[in-house]
Amino acid sequence: MSIRIFTIPGYSHLYRSLLRFCDIGSREARELVYMLNTANLDSFRYAYPYGHMRESGYVAFMNSLEKLRRRPYRTEVQLHKALAALKRNIIPDALTAEQREAVARLQYLMRSLELSFYKTFGMEIDDILTVYAACEARLVPDEWEPAVCLMRDCMLLPSA
Repeated sequence: MSIRIFTIPGYSHLYRSLLRFCDIGSREARELVYMLNTANLDSFRYAYPYGHMRESGYVAFMNSLEKLRRRPYRTEVQLHKALAALKRNIIPDALTAEQREAVARLQYLMRSLELSFYKTFGMEIDDILTVYAACEARLVPDEWEPAVCLMRDCMLLPSA
């Protein structure tokens, strides 16, 4: 299994997106993102015991989240794709109880996004009619990723 380490700028995008798209407070979002970061790092250590990485402490991580002020994702689809990528890069056997709670919260948020999307658009968030396949499976979004949720709306946008 290949585990990828996500960067603090990516977590900053994720943090801003949780505030924008989910019913979650600032403090809870910061704590969740920090725990998911440590879960990702511990998973990397578990998968690659001789690998090398640099870890930020709690205070440095929180300061970076605020200082970087990265923009939130444009759509719920981007947020869901990022959460799915993060979930795939976490190994349950490597986690502490607190990290397991954070992963359970991540799964809850993903299900909430899926339900909300279905209620709004009448289809699954990863349906071929959505832009899900056009979004990258990472925390730092590419500028070219669609700013709409449905592929038909993406096709109607004027190109630059």
